[in-house]
Amino acid sequence: MTFFSILFALIAEQYRPVTASHWIARMSARWLDWVAGEFGGKSEAGASPIGARLACMAAFILPTFFVFIVYVVCMVTYPILGFIWNIIIAYLFFGFRQFSHSFTLVHEAIESHDLPAARAALGEWYGPELDTSSLTETEVISLALERAIIGSHRHVFGVLFWFLMPMGPAGVVLYRLADTAAQRWSRRGDFNLSEAARHFFYVLDWIPARITAMGFAIVGNFEGAVYGWRYLTQKWGDSLSGVILASGSGALGVRLGEPLSEPDSDEALRMAEAGEPLVYEVGMEPTERTMRSAVGLVWRLVIAWMALLLMLTIAVWLG
Repeated sequence: MTFFSILFALIAEQYRPVTASHWIARMSARWLDWVAGEFGGKSEAGASPIGARLACMAAFILPTFFVFIVYVVCMVTYPILGFIWNIIIAYLFFGFRQFSHSFTLVHEAIESHDLPAARAALGEWYGPELDTSSLTETEVISLALERAIIGSHRHVFGVLFWFLMPMGPAGVVLYRLADTAAQRWSRRGDFNLSEAARHFFYVLDWIPARITAMGFAIVGNFEGAVYGWRYLTQKWGDSLSGVILASGSGALGVRLGEPLSEPDSDEALRMAEAGEPLVYEVGMEPTERTMRSAVGLVWRLVIAWMALLLMLTIAVWLG
């Protein structure tokens, strides 16, 4: 049932995408804003540490509990209703097209050698937090790849992991709400609230992030992915994103993130005496061809996930 739920949801999402302006996204945003306002907006200092934790519990647990109860009731009464409920939740919260559409716009502009259009598409994707006016083509491609790699994990592979947990569709809702809150509450300026949301999502995403990194290594350049995961994660401030991006860049054989700083002579001597390996950049500068390779990498991992899930489904049926 799980395999076909995901399969039907992915097919439906290809024909009728659930974009960032979809009603479920607007409803989720309003719900998170209301909870944040109730727990933190009434005080000039923002939410207290305890209030921030309560906000996370209210924002994430209540919708998750509702989805889980509906799922259990459907499965107990008419299992076909549980199957339909699975498809609905998977369709609404699998956001494959949320990042692939924006990535395609950047890719098409780069392919047409239209750098201003690529900058504009990237700026619309990132929002006002990124000034794209002076970016080079390589920087545009690099930033688009980073955003796409993270998007593929948080909208597809991380969601898949939680869908396969015993909570079923409720795990999907929990994961996506926590991810949205971690990003949305960070823009409110409430330190305790944003920290609580980020910590909650860190706990939820710690295992899925590493499974995605392993998946990139399996379907891509294995040695490059493992090396990047082991030595290059510090290039990104967010440890979860660092694991995924380091592995993804190594799997693609390209350099992403800020260049590593060269150690000075004293540091190099210390590392040599301690037997520490010298960390170096791997791969080449990203190009338009790399963007096509990234699409293939993501789809190969999707197919690998689905093939594994199909084999497990067949094994359960035969058992």
